[in-house]
Amino acid sequence: MPVGSVKKVDIATVAELLDREISQGEIELPLLPEVATKVLSSSVDERADATLLADLIRQDQGLATHVLRVVNSPGLRGTIEIVSLQQAITRLGMERIREIAVSASVKKTLFKKGAYLHVAQEAWKTALAASLWSKEVARACRKNVEIGYLCGLLHNIGVPVVLNHLDRIAPRLTASELTQLLDDEASRTGEMLVRKWQLPAAVATTIVRLGQLELAGEHTDAVAVAACGVSLAGWMFNEELDVEHAMQIPAVQYLNLYPEDVADILEKQEMVVITIESMSA
Repeated sequence: MPVGSVKKVDIATVAELLDREISQGEIELPLLPEVATKVLSSSVDERADATLLADLIRQDQGLATHVLRVVNSPGLRGTIEIVSLQQAITRLGMERIREIAVSASVKKTLFKKGAYLHVAQEAWKTALAASLWSKEVARACRKNVEIGYLCGLLHNIGVPVVLNHLDRIAPRLTASELTQLLDDEASRTGEMLVRKWQLPAAVATTIVRLGQLELAGEHTDAVAVAACGVSLAGWMFNEELDVEHAMQIPAVQYLNLYPEDVADILEKQEMVVITIESMSA
């Protein structure tokens, strides 16, 4: 009898089964669409230009349509409707269009309907906010902005993978049981997925060392940037952001950000909210 088919689930049994299936490679790790992989690669290709990026996105008509829908949302559109990818890139820049395309591809690939969709949606909202804050932190301390965005976006990428698997083997878990399993397995699963997708090593390190800067090695800067982004994302949904509290974040202290730097970052909150609303369209 499947674990999830009984009314009362033995969480220890589910945990043991989940751990074994992850260890044996029996949990599904979906492939990132080819177009998204190419778009990501273009971020580190010095030969990449607006025409190449537009051509890449056009290879996936659904993705191209989504990008145009986002750029024409009230928060991003401006006064004139954007009717082509080339126009969108000219208006918003390659960095922003690449972010929209990658985020849309990740969401479509990993976030599926099921018993835990509401939990997955909250995880996605946090990931999107973390990516935007991480980008601003990276810019403020002159670190790699695109790596910052990617580390923030994918810091909890194991969550939807585990949730999709639990939907099959144990679809009646309580919130506390879910939290326990995600705490135990999401980072390990996320690291496996990022390596399968052949993403930058800094992303994998961020997933497993987000709260352990002292163990992040050569990627400490990237992990610190993402840690700041994740903290700000969590706070913005639950309480008012302020400089005094933000200065207490260990990663802020590691990055040697001054109060005026943090104040400048926090002034981007309205922009972050508008972008989240636009990219969630």
